[in-house]
Formats: sequence, structure tokens, C-alpha cells
Amino acid sequence: MNRSRTLSAVAMACAVAFTASCATTQPPAAPVAIAWQSVAKTDSQEAFVDNGSVQSVGGMLEASVKQDFAQPQPAAKEGRSYLSTRTVYRFDCAQRRIAMKDVRAFAGSDLQGETVQKATSTDKGLQWLDAPAATVFGELLDHVCKGAPGR
Repeated sequence: MNRSRTLSAVAMACAVAFTASCATTQPPAAPVAIAWQSVAKTDSQEAFVDNGSVQSVGGMLEASVKQDFAQPQPAAKEGRSYLSTRTVYRFDCAQRRIAMKDVRAFAGSDLQGETVQKATSTDKGLQWLDAPAATVFGELLDHVCKGAPGR
């Protein structure tokens, strides 16, 4: 092997090693902190919205909601219960209705502990529920929809 090829090979190896070492010395990206805002509170539960999660989807709004319950709620599996849920809801502001897109139920409060149950719905399979004023669903809808056009 001639000298210029050897130097080129060494230079390439050094460049690869340098790039790899640079990539591994950068600090990992910090996780995005969720700022849950309390929106509705009753004797049995408190509901919070992640305002940073609110987005428009198909002409409606979608947001992540955390619910903490005062007492354990029965899970779908017999003998299991949960104290909190994280749910992605779809909001129809014009018709004052709400649908669950995705839900995760946790054994502990504040989304802690093991996931006890989960469910996801397709856009076509959404089951809409009325969100009357002065209810938890109504308060969630009012909060999420407050900045929506036409409100």
C-alpha cells in the first residue's frame, strides 16, 4: 500500500472516530415537561389539561387530559382498580360533545404505578358524549375550546 493511501485511510478513520465521539458527548435532549392545568374539580375527581397538547384535528380540537380520582375506580379486569387516567379527547366545540381517542388508566394517582388498562379508538369509531355546562366534560370542553374560532 502506498503512503498516500495509508494517510487517507488513517484520516478517514480519525474522521469517523471524531464524528462518533462528538455524537456521544452531546447531552441527551431533555424531556418536555408537561404543565397540567387544573380545569375541573368535584368531590370525586380533578381533571387537568395539558395546554401544550391542544391541536386542531379534522376541524375539531384534541387535547391530553389527566384525571385523578378520590377513590379507586373499577377496571375492566375483575379485581383491578385505578386512581388516575391520561386520556386524549377529541372536542366538538360547536356541538358541545367530547369523544375519547386514547386512554391509559394507572394504579396510582398522578399517572403513577402500573398501567391497569388501556383503550384506543379510530377516528371512525369515536363514541361521542354530550358535554353539558357545569360538568367535568363541560368544563374540559369550555377550557379547550375557549380559543377556538366561533366561540
